[in-house]
This record gives sequence, structure tokens and C-alpha cells, in this order.
Amino acid sequence: MKNLDLSNKRVLVTGASSGLGLEMARQLARDHKAHPILVARRRDRLADLAKELEQLGASPELIAADMTRADDRARVFAETTERAPLAAAILNAGVTFFGRAVEQGRESVDGLIATNVTAVVDLSLRYVSYFKQRGDGGGLLLVSSMASLQPMPYQATYGASKAFVTSFGQALAEEHAGDALSVTTFCPGGIATDMIESAGMSEKYNKDHPMVMAVEPCARLALGAFVRRDRVYVPGALNKLTALSSKLAPMSLVTKLVARDYRDVLPKR
Repeated sequence: MKNLDLSNKRVLVTGASSGLGLEMARQLARDHKAHPILVARRRDRLADLAKELEQLGASPELIAADMTRADDRARVFAETTERAPLAAAILNAGVTFFGRAVEQGRESVDGLIATNVTAVVDLSLRYVSYFKQRGDGGGLLLVSSMASLQPMPYQATYGASKAFVTSFGQALAEEHAGDALSVTTFCPGGIATDMIESAGMSEKYNKDHPMVMAVEPCARLALGAFVRRDRVYVPGALNKLTALSSKLAPMSLVTKLVARDYRDVLPKR
């Protein structure tokens, strides 16, 4: 199958108001000449980004929506597919929790699963069905994490949710291997974004940490893998080595090492 051509095409990006989603939207407009459809809860931030993308020659669209709400997800799908063709969808929206699992409140757990798992399944199935019906080579990008590759003490629910996404994305790609569409799962390590800051991990996992990648190159690598229609992509040589080590080492050892690394920066609650 030939590479994705996003030039002058509409491309959905969820979680577009900050971090990786914002940077991917920016690079889609600047480097791929695409027209991003920006989805996030914060419309004011989307409006600011839309102005920037217009200066790059794009015609962005804005949809304020909460990925935890089934009616909002249905509305996003309808608005992105009914008025004009959609070439590709990037499901990037995600939330995390850093701390002991028993300290995560029920509302936080439910919101994390709804955002990271339920919304991904719901929208993936909608867009894969849409791309298959169109038959013109659409693409779906699921943003997972290296946290999906081993148990994650102190990020237990987040790591488990991303393990689901990585497994689901690879299975979906295989089920549609003979169709004119692609499913790519992107598994970055730490990224220097607001998510690390909001999780209370920035003191150690800042931009100078060897396992934390700047958002600009991370977005570029994600979009490169997407355009090439890679099934799974881990960015960065150190991340690739870490992913391989996680496969080869005993899982009990890997889990202990992750726990030891995180324990020092646990939020003081």
C-alpha cells in the first residue's frame, strides 16, 4: 500500500489543545499541507491554535468535545465524516495518574478508562468502518505509550490502559491487513509536555532526562510512522533499546526496576 497522502486533506486530531496533539496538528499543517480538525475540551485553546494554522495556509476546523462522553464522540464522528471526506484520524487524547493505585479516586479512574480505552475503541471502530467503506486508503493513528510494554507500578491504571491500546491497535491492524486502510500504534516514552507536569513527575522527568523526548521530534516521528503506515512504532534509539530489554528481561525484574525508578518521585500525599 502506498504512503498516506495528507496534502490538502482533512485529518482529525483529538487532544489537540496541548502537548503532542497540538504539535502534530502544527506539523500536519506546516509540513504535510493538511487541514487539521482540532478536537479537545478547551475551545479557547483550539481557537488560538486555529489562528496559527491558518497562517500556515491550512483551513482548520474546531470541535469542542469531551472524549469521556458517548454523545460527544458520536458528534465528533458525525461532524468529521458527513460534510466532507476525512483522510485520516489521529486518536491522541489521553490522561494519566501518577501515584499508588489505591489513592486514585473512583472519578479519576473512571475518567482515565473512559478517555484512554473506551473512547479509543469507540472512535477506532467508527473510523475503521468509515475508511473501509470509502476504500481510498485512509489511516488511523493510535497514540499509546512505552508504558504499555510492561507493568507500571505507580502508573498502574495508565500503563494498563495503554497496554490495552497497543494490543487493540495491533489486532485491529491485522484484522484489516487486506483492506485499503492502515492502523498505526505509536508508543513514545516520556515527552516534555504538560502531562508530565500535571502528573507531578517533572522534577525528575524533565527535558534533560535521557528518557524524555522533546515534543517537536516526537511529533515528527509519529507522523512519519503514520504516513509510512507502520503498524507499531517506538521513537528514539534509547526507547527502542529499553523496549527490547523489557521483552528479554524477566517481567518481575522489569517491574521492580520501574517501581524503584518511580518511587523516589512519588507525590507526597
